[in-house]
Amino acid sequence: MKNLKTLEIGKNVKLTLIPESKFKTNLVSVYILRELDRKEVTKNALLPGILKSGCDKYKTLGQLTNREEELYGSYLNAGTSKRGEHQVLGFSILGVNEKYLDEKILGGCIDLLNEIINNPLIVDGGFSEEYLKIEKEILKDSIMGIINDKGTYAMKQASEIMFEGEPYAISGKGYIEDLDDINGVNLYQHYKNILKTSPIEIIIEGEFDESEVVELIKERFTFDRGDIIDLPKEEFYKEVDEVKEVKETMDIAQGKLVMGYRCNVDYLDEERYYSLLLGSRILGGGADSKLFVNVREKESLCYTIYSTIQKSKSTMMVCSGIEAENYERTVELVKEQVQKLKDGDITETEIANAKIAFINSLNSLNDEIGRLSDFYFSQSIVKNKSDLDEIKNMINKSTKEDVVDAVKDIQLDTIYFLSK
Repeated sequence: MKNLKTLEIGKNVKLTLIPESKFKTNLVSVYILRELDRKEVTKNALLPGILKSGCDKYKTLGQLTNREEELYGSYLNAGTSKRGEHQVLGFSILGVNEKYLDEKILGGCIDLLNEIINNPLIVDGGFSEEYLKIEKEILKDSIMGIINDKGTYAMKQASEIMFEGEPYAISGKGYIEDLDDINGVNLYQHYKNILKTSPIEIIIEGEFDESEVVELIKERFTFDRGDIIDLPKEEFYKEVDEVKEVKETMDIAQGKLVMGYRCNVDYLDEERYYSLLLGSRILGGGADSKLFVNVREKESLCYTIYSTIQKSKSTMMVCSGIEAENYERTVELVKEQVQKLKDGDITETEIANAKIAFINSLNSLNDEIGRLSDFYFSQSIVKNKSDLDEIKNMINKSTKEDVVDAVKDIQLDTIYFLSK
């Protein structure tokens, strides 16, 4: 992307500037990166909520909300996400582009974001027990709520089975059984350690004066840094010795089938990786895909069916909603379509449609503020410097032979089926 700039503004603190004048808002995002670690994942999941509940300067959610209103309805957001085998604590503030106002507010927005990150509300040496109790209940409800979305639940169960013994099997939401051992003091000590030892990325997207915003960030975001943790690259290659097949019963209206494949393609081998993405799109990426046409339309075996790639682990999940009596036939047909892909039974129309779909998806990143921030942060995590135009070129250059080469090592690893 033209004019994209990345600066090192502290010890493993990176600032990325994404200038874009088409939006009426500016977005400032702060990402704190951790390894996906079973010992700390629940604490990390609690932190964004409790930090957003109140800080030293604005001690209640009401006071924070009032400050947001003073900044012309600016909006604070905080949460955790699972990115490969990393857990990311994300904080952001969305504010009105100053050219539409009579005063400057970007500095005030950055100040407010800094307050909730670097100056949290501390009571008796720790986070407020009152606020922590609320956040524990919210997190507990969120974890328990996964079971209500059967598709999400099936994907979670399949992942835990497929990646058993690997960090990727750890839930990014945390675990209910960990909550009782967490209190305001030990959570605050953990948070101070996180700020000292985690890689931190700050991204600003919108219309701004570059020199002014760099100075603002350097002045406001001063972190007490120690030895920074190393975030190792995920293991992506694994030979499958035996396919795991697990069936689970539950009172549900429609069965959920998940078939997990190991693709064994390094995402740093970019041209091969994007050819793999095209292969997945041809297999199960839309209404013209092999799975949709042959499993849903011709055989009427399923309600939904699609495939999706997990980049850092180089895996592909085929997900489908089916009746229990269609299980064997659906599994058989999915295997057949994957084999056709590997055998090069691919038309030029399928390749062309897949390319169009991907290019359109990349172009849509410019449609809404925040999408480019998320894209370039994701690129940064995997140490990939390719911009959108370079990726489009790689996709357009990919041939049928490239796709076949990229999918040739796909191996079925896990079959998980949730039904009555």
